[in-house]
Amino acid sequence: MHSMFRNSQVTSLDLSSFDTSKVTNMSYMFYYCRNLTTIYVSNDFVTSSLADDTSTNDSTQMFYGCTSLVGGAGTTYDSSHTNKEYAHIDGGPSNPGYFTAK
Repeated sequence: MHSMFRNSQVTSLDLSSFDTSKVTNMSYMFYYCRNLTTIYVSNDFVTSSLADDTSTNDSTQMFYGCTSLVGGAGTTYDSSHTNKEYAHIDGGPSNPGYFTAK
């Protein structure tokens, strides 16, 4: 999924049918999607196959430049969280994420 939507002009994406349990590279997946506000996912969109080691490139800059992105519970884009850390359904202030449940 490396660079899959990179530089796209879309405003929303429905990825609720995606099962990402075996995906090992999501780096730059939504890179610089400035107009993207909403990403709909199901519980099958997971990052469990991505390494936790920050020296790998498996989720590098996944959300870089997605300045319009807002999670389902209101979490807004934060340039200090551009890797897989927020790649889950938004749980609000206690568990911020960039995705919206569908």
